[in-house]
Amino acid sequence: MTTADTERVVLNGASKTYETASGPTIALQATDLVIEPGEFVCIVGPSGCGKTTLLQLLAGFLAPTDGVVEVGGKPVKGPAAERGVVFQAPTLYPWLTVRGNVEFGPKVRGVAKAKRRERATEMLDLVGLADFGDKRPYELSGGMQQRAQIARVLAGDPAIVLMDEPYGALDALTRERLQVDLLKIWRRAGKTIVFITHSVEEAVFLGTRVLVMSARPGRVIVDRRIDLPGDTEDGVRDPSVLATTEFTELKAELAQAIYEAHG
Repeated sequence: MTTADTERVVLNGASKTYETASGPTIALQATDLVIEPGEFVCIVGPSGCGKTTLLQLLAGFLAPTDGVVEVGGKPVKGPAAERGVVFQAPTLYPWLTVRGNVEFGPKVRGVAKAKRRERATEMLDLVGLADFGDKRPYELSGGMQQRAQIARVLAGDPAIVLMDEPYGALDALTRERLQVDLLKIWRRAGKTIVFITHSVEEAVFLGTRVLVMSARPGRVIVDRRIDLPGDTEDGVRDPSVLATTEFTELKAELAQAIYEAHG
């Protein structure tokens, strides 16, 4: 089995139905999907379309009602170190320093102190928080807290990073800055990223691939590869691409697909 095989994500007829007081509710229709290692896949769609349900199936927080979710050819049976999750709000322990938060996962797994300290230093540098390791989370801005959360997830060295609208609560300027930061982190860390967002512009700017989901019961109705001009020398898309005709046309195409999906 190749390295690509060990990290490939495959959904084969995976669906999810919730049992409610008023009867079964189908959140996600049977879905077939393959995500290759190193892709940056953004998922957009109307509210309640099953985006987060899909992410939770990938994370192992939920089990599919039918079908299977596999990573590296093995069924996902629950959360695992190979899949890190960045939530909408930073999930940091307020009584620990930023460095302590980043080291926490490796510490629980029994990683030696010197090794986890080295890893934490590397990750804090990667997310631009090298000088903030001794701060408490409440001493950081919202954007810095999210970067600290990303560092904590990356410290576990997951092959796949799942992100559930991590920038949704941030102001526009902070969000734009962190989008560029995330692309740099993605390129340097070499991870597969699955990113949930309500913003078509964010999806097109970040993704190598964008999936559009229909209104509930959710299904993937568009699977679009993103190929845009304006990448910098290190492979990170430059914000100047937002003004290009190619970007505007892609954004309009996907926004129209979401509008039609909403009915």
